[in-house]
Amino acid sequence: MVRENRSRFGLNRCCRALGLSKGTWHYRNQPRPRDGLGEKVKHQLRRILREHPDYGSPRITPELSERLNRPINHKRVSRLLRENEWGLMRCLPKYNPGPVNRVLQQCRGKLDLVRGRSFGPLEMLSTDFTELLYAGGRKKAWLMAMHDPESRWVPAWAVEANRNTDMALKCWKRCKRSLSKQSVAVEGIIVHHDQDSVFKSHRWLRQLLIKDGARVSYSENGARHNPWIESLWARLKTEARSLIQEAETLHELKRVIDRRFVYHNDRRRHTALDNTPPKEYLINHKERISTRLLSQN
Repeated sequence: MVRENRSRFGLNRCCRALGLSKGTWHYRNQPRPRDGLGEKVKHQLRRILREHPDYGSPRITPELSERLNRPINHKRVSRLLRENEWGLMRCLPKYNPGPVNRVLQQCRGKLDLVRGRSFGPLEMLSTDFTELLYAGGRKKAWLMAMHDPESRWVPAWAVEANRNTDMALKCWKRCKRSLSKQSVAVEGIIVHHDQDSVFKSHRWLRQLLIKDGARVSYSENGARHNPWIESLWARLKTEARSLIQEAETLHELKRVIDRRFVYHNDRRRHTALDNTPPKEYLINHKERISTRLLSQN
């Protein structure tokens, strides 16, 4: 458009009308010198493909640069492969989902057992992992917690250096112990989380579904369909940020999180609970919980 109208309106007005800088215009209209390596590059690229059929673009690029004794941009390699239709000869195995993933794929649309439903106290628990940066941000740990959206009670939590199934099962074991003190059985309770690999592991599902008789619910839209635990993380990291960052060791971090959740359960007033702490709310609704459990039995 600039070329067609430049003689009539002038270069400055054309560039201004199109939001185009004059520097870009002049750069794009400069004759680009060719490096004279076109055929050499193609020749060496064909040889590499024959000699190393298992190579992908990340390995082809340094090999080609070494043979030509000059750096070659990876974008140029990808462009040559694409333009010349030189498909890579290696054959990667097709993705073969495991039994759990196959079941989840078949049941897509029915995995979320909590969306659009309301629950009473201790009928559903929301859980997930979150990352904690401590020691001034130099170290990283993981926190997992079980959270009752109705009462805001956190029956269990775990802090470890690595996020894995052992950590999840440790948190679940503590949760069962806390529920037992409230005279609440885990059988029939819904545990809602995302589709993290830990929550799709055989050990996690065997423990919850088969051994404990709980029900498992999966968020089908990530954190958006598990807002209760995300709200807990946001509140924790806002109110205890300085304490978390000041912890120098994992042991100190665990003490910070322990104190924080004890305060959250026993003393912190929640506006959604008529300004009562979760423990007091559960005491006030103990008769309601007992009635529900009797009806289930």
